[in-house]
Amino acid sequence: MKIVITGKGGAGKTTIAGALARHLAHAGHAVVALDCDPNPMLGITLGFGPERTEAAPAVLNMLVEMGHTHNDPDPDPEGLLEQFGVEGADGLRLLTVGRVEQLEGACVCCGSHSTTRKLFSNLPHDGRIVLADLEAGLNDLIWAHPGREDVVVAVAEPSAKGVEIVRRACQLSETLGVSRLVAVANRASPSDAENLSRVTGVPAFAIPEDPAVAAADRDGAAPYDTDPSTPAVLAIGELVGWLGVPKRPAAEQPLPAG
Repeated sequence: MKIVITGKGGAGKTTIAGALARHLAHAGHAVVALDCDPNPMLGITLGFGPERTEAAPAVLNMLVEMGHTHNDPDPDPEGLLEQFGVEGADGLRLLTVGRVEQLEGACVCCGSHSTTRKLFSNLPHDGRIVLADLEAGLNDLIWAHPGREDVVVAVAEPSAKGVEIVRRACQLSETLGVSRLVAVANRASPSDAENLSRVTGVPAFAIPEDPAVAAADRDGAAPYDTDPSTPAVLAIGELVGWLGVPKRPAAEQPLPAG
């Protein structure tokens, strides 16, 4: 199964992507989390902390450093995951697509878009979930090019601009052939989700305002680690059911803590 998280900058999509990935991994799913933003922060909400997130190797940067060019054959994505993926809690793997870290030379942003498509499209997902946290806006959604079997989660905060971005994201996803769409009203009420569903024409889910999430952000920690029982983290766990994620067989479910 492949999932993309998209939306306006500042809507909270990275927080949602991180907590969603942690819920899935803790439930026993093999999860590969792709951080597709050239200013990568997903590792923080996955629980890696700021220093380890910054130290994670970025695929595009490493390929450029190794002398790889557009004229060379595309590397095997499974090999890239094995070489550059970083393991986190419950066996979750983080793969950072690219990082802007120089003022001169090749455009890392453009290269990141292309690398996003190749990794998202070509990473095998049999027996695991590939979850991509896209760069803010709609450009990366086009580059990732999700298809009929994929899921798009479009995140908005309760503002006219956020709702409009999600409406466009849903419209674009339908044009790409995506059949499973969920709109998420973040830091919002059920009535905000109802309005989002009315505007987009797709099911919408509300995640409440939660001071614990803001506190975790200030501390550079994962909300799932600081307190998995807070309203927002619990709501993100409920989102798993909305996405049609298949349940793990009982024999493969993790044992309860304690």
